[in-house]
Amino acid sequence: MYIFKAGVVGAGFMGAEIAQVVSFAGLPVVVKDIDQALLDKAEAHIREIFQGRVDKGKMSQAELLDKMDLIEFTLDYADFEDVDIVIEAVPEVMKLKQAVFGELDKVCHDGAIFASNTSALSIEEMGAVTDRPGKVVGMHFFSPAHVMKLVEVVRSPSSSEDTVQTVVQFAQDLRKIPVVVKECPGFLVNRLLAP
Repeated sequence: MYIFKAGVVGAGFMGAEIAQVVSFAGLPVVVKDIDQALLDKAEAHIREIFQGRVDKGKMSQAELLDKMDLIEFTLDYADFEDVDIVIEAVPEVMKLKQAVFGELDKVCHDGAIFASNTSALSIEEMGAVTDRPGKVVGMHFFSPAHVMKLVEVVRSPSSSEDTVQTVVQFAQDLRKIPVVVKECPGFLVNRLLAP
């Protein structure tokens, strides 16, 4: 499956940077949060990242505007009906992440993949609240997401091979280096860095 449009739930620092990475790769992306002020802050942060590229001569002002036009900010899950992948970047609270996936499961098309940016929580538990556990994976970006190249693609016991490979390709399309890991506490990098 090819990813034509992405979504991000959670417009905090990480969510905004993930959306910037997606738009920089030339793909449309919908960003949702529960507060318009957070969406406005995310939009300003994304614009600031692109403006830094303009200031360094790495992109034109017209390109900045084109990339910003690829990003839609919303308060409504209904705007996710045509996305092919959603990356949740909400706080590290299992019940919150499950609630997000539960809402997405109601509006996203059957083929849509749900990815969590969690650094340690169980992907299997998140997928269990959906009707598509085989299409749920981890996609752990490292901060700052627009700079760091590594992305952990986390396979739960239920994640399908097709889903994992689609997310690996998507990460590569975002100019990232994906590393596929099995679900375990801390995944790979956090386990290596743990004292």
